[in-house]
Amino acid sequence: MGSKILISNGSLADPETGRFCRKDIYIEGRLIKDIADKIEAGSGDIKIIDARGMIVMPGLVDMHVHLRDPGFEEEETIESGAEAALAGGITSMACMPNTSPAIDSPHLVKYVIEKADSTDCSIYPVAAMTKGIAGKEITEMGLLSEEGAVAFSDDGRCVSDARLMFEIMRYSVQFGKPLVLHEEEYSFSGYGLMHEGKFSTRLGLEGISRLSDDIIIQRDIMLAGKTGARIHITHVSTSAAVDMIRRAKKNGVPVTCDVTSHHLFFNDSFLEGFNTNLKVKPPLRSRDDQMALIEGVKDGTIDAIISDHAPHLDTEKNTTFRAAEFGTIGLETLFASSYTKLCRDNGVGIDKLVRLLTLGPSSIIGINAGKISRGKSADITVADPGADFTPAADSFRSRSKNSAFIGQKLYGKIKYTVKKGKIVYESGSN
Repeated sequence: MGSKILISNGSLADPETGRFCRKDIYIEGRLIKDIADKIEAGSGDIKIIDARGMIVMPGLVDMHVHLRDPGFEEEETIESGAEAALAGGITSMACMPNTSPAIDSPHLVKYVIEKADSTDCSIYPVAAMTKGIAGKEITEMGLLSEEGAVAFSDDGRCVSDARLMFEIMRYSVQFGKPLVLHEEEYSFSGYGLMHEGKFSTRLGLEGISRLSDDIIIQRDIMLAGKTGARIHITHVSTSAAVDMIRRAKKNGVPVTCDVTSHHLFFNDSFLEGFNTNLKVKPPLRSRDDQMALIEGVKDGTIDAIISDHAPHLDTEKNTTFRAAEFGTIGLETLFASSYTKLCRDNGVGIDKLVRLLTLGPSSIIGINAGKISRGKSADITVADPGADFTPAADSFRSRSKNSAFIGQKLYGKIKYTVKKGKIVYESGSN
C-alpha cells in the first residue's frame, strides 16, 4: 500500500478553483486519496502532519532554473539543485540549456532526464533554440521535442538576428512548445553593470537602459503576431514591458511572461552597498519599474514567478562589483520572498500567489503539475506564513551561496515538501 500521510487542519490554497479554506488531505501511496473538511486518522502506520495555521498548496513549479549540469558541476549539479528545490517547496522545475555543452541535441535532453530520475524532484529540460545557443542556426526542434524538451530557449543570450528569430517562431509552431525568450539589445546593454538611472550615476557604474529589454520585447511581440508562435517573455523587468505584454494579450497575441522574485523584492537603490549578489541580468530596475511589476502581478498580466536560479562560485562573486558575474540563486527562497513582498507588503491574495507558483508555470510548459485534487500525484508543499527566517550563506543546500536574500527577513517558511506521497523535506530535519 505504501506510505500513508494525513495533513490535517491546514488552509488549502487550490489554484484551479481559487479557493482558500480549511481542509484535511489524506495521502496513500503516491496519490491523494481524499480531501475533506475532516478526515479521521484511523488505525495503522500513518504520518500525521498538523498544518494548523499553515498554507497547504500544490508542490511549487519553477519554470526557469540554471542547474549548470553538464559542464559547470562545481557550481551546481542536477542532484544538488534538486535538493535545494525541495527545501524551497519546489517539486517540479524546468532547467535552462546554457550548459557546456549546451542542451541542443537529443542525447543531452536524454542526459538531463535520466539524471533527474535519480532525484526526488521532477526536472524538465528546456532545449536550445539555436545550436550552441550561438544565435546562428536553428536546432532540430522536432527531435528535441520527441526526446522530452518542454520548451525552447537560448536563455542567457538573446537571438539578435530578427530574421532568424522570425524563422525560429515559424518553425516552432509545428511543435506547440513555447519559446522562452531572453530579451536583450546588446547595443544598449553593452558593458552595463546595473540599471541606468540616478543610482548608477551616484555609484559611478555603467548603466543598462530599459531600452535593452523593451526594443527586443516589442520586436518579438510583433513577430509572434505574424507567426502565431507561442512566446514567453522571461524575467520581465521594466514598466514598459509590462504595458506592451498587457496590450499584446488584449490583442490576441499568444504571449505569456514571468517575473523573478528578486525583481519583485528589490530595486536599484539596494545596490548602494555594492552587494555583488544583487548584480543580476536584467538588472534590478527603479522603484517605479518594481511597482509596475507588482501591479502586473495584481492585474494578471504576469503569468508566473520564477527564481532564475543562477549559481556561481564564491570566486565569481566575492570580487569587485565590476568583475563579478551576473546572477543569484533563488530556489530555496522563491516562496518566502514572493510571499513576503506580495502578500505581506502589497496585499496580494495567497490564492493568486499560489497560482503564479504552481498552475501558471505548469500550464505554460505543459506539464502535469501544480494541481491538488483527488487521484492526483501527492505533490504538496506546506508553508508557515507566520514563521520568519533570515537566510545566511551557510544555510543553503545549493552548491553555490550567491543569494540576493542573505540577511533579509523573510516570512513563509517551508515546513514540509511531499513528492509522490513521500516526505522529501521537513524543516529542521536536515
